[in-house]
Amino acid sequence: MERIPAADYVFSATLPGVAQYDSLSASALGRGIDKYIAKDYNGAVREFRRSIALSPYSDNAFKAFEYLVNTLSKSGKASEAIKTCRQAIKIFPSADGMNLGLGNLLYSKGCFTEAVEQYKAAVRKNPTASQNVYSLGQGYLAQNRYTDAEAQFKRVIQLSPKDSGGYYALGQTYRKMGRLTEARVQLERALAIKQDFTEAHFELGMVYAEQRQTDKANSKLAILNKKQSTENYIELAAKIYETSRPRILAVHATDLYLASPPGTKASSLDPSLATPGAVKNYTVSFVFNKRMDASSVGKMANWSIGRSTETRTGGLYNWGNITETDVKVSSTPLSVAYDPGSLTAKVTFSITQNAAGDGTIDLSHLVFKFKGADMYGNVMDTAADEYSGISKIV
Repeated sequence: MERIPAADYVFSATLPGVAQYDSLSASALGRGIDKYIAKDYNGAVREFRRSIALSPYSDNAFKAFEYLVNTLSKSGKASEAIKTCRQAIKIFPSADGMNLGLGNLLYSKGCFTEAVEQYKAAVRKNPTASQNVYSLGQGYLAQNRYTDAEAQFKRVIQLSPKDSGGYYALGQTYRKMGRLTEARVQLERALAIKQDFTEAHFELGMVYAEQRQTDKANSKLAILNKKQSTENYIELAAKIYETSRPRILAVHATDLYLASPPGTKASSLDPSLATPGAVKNYTVSFVFNKRMDASSVGKMANWSIGRSTETRTGGLYNWGNITETDVKVSSTPLSVAYDPGSLTAKVTFSITQNAAGDGTIDLSHLVFKFKGADMYGNVMDTAADEYSGISKIV
């Protein structure tokens, strides 16, 4: 009878054991996934750890590591998730996904330098995976390394030209670089591929806002509101407010009817103006649509008060008729008081009766103009920087 070497006996005896451990590992993995789906995260963690321990170098262990990292992250145990990722990388050194996952965890904690190193490792292991390259670009973007980020996102587009992500990220990068026209082109390409791309709508809205295309920016704001993208909505709304040019929103006076027509007797405005040469001060309140630079509003030279000389403001002063009875109106304010709480400037000016005491005035064609700036340094919108009683805000 042929004798079988003792070593062969040992080898054959271990085979059932390995298969059994793999089977037990697979069962633990399955139970862990069931608990993960049921959101029993503590139970899922136990099963995934058991699966890894039973067969640490198997495909089951690799999947268990992936689920374990996700479970720990969802449980708010970021440090444990990071530690688990590092352990998995040692066991599966060629798996780029583990480096990518670790990079994402580090990125979420604001550890951008360490995240970039992991993304680089993922790219080295698998340079044709667009997600690896994309993540590296986002890591560079977080470090304000815009040129490096640009190169990575261009590579993403080469790898996945039909995917919207590369175009979006390149547009995002160009916006941060101040290359707004190029940013718009890339973001429009992203939206042409994926119309329902919330982040691309947000970025394009930011581009429009920075280009002071307020109407277009507001259209993107409406989309974000519809999508209930609250964080993006708030940020874009703030950017629109910051970059839009200020406007005169409303004007009112309590003791002066600014729509009084040509030929109005100055004495009818106040009994004191019946006296020849009399001077009467009036205050007009100007409400702006945003917070203004107080020093700019208070600077008298930024205000002017005069007679309409253009038909675009509702017609000429006195309809163009010259009259010797016109009273004098101060061309600049006597004082300006600005209230940032109500966004209101109270402008005080004077009306002086003529020497004969029979003066007339055309308040409806008296033009108040302001050429100052808001708190961000934006100068007035020329479509709403002046007021007259007949044309209201023009």
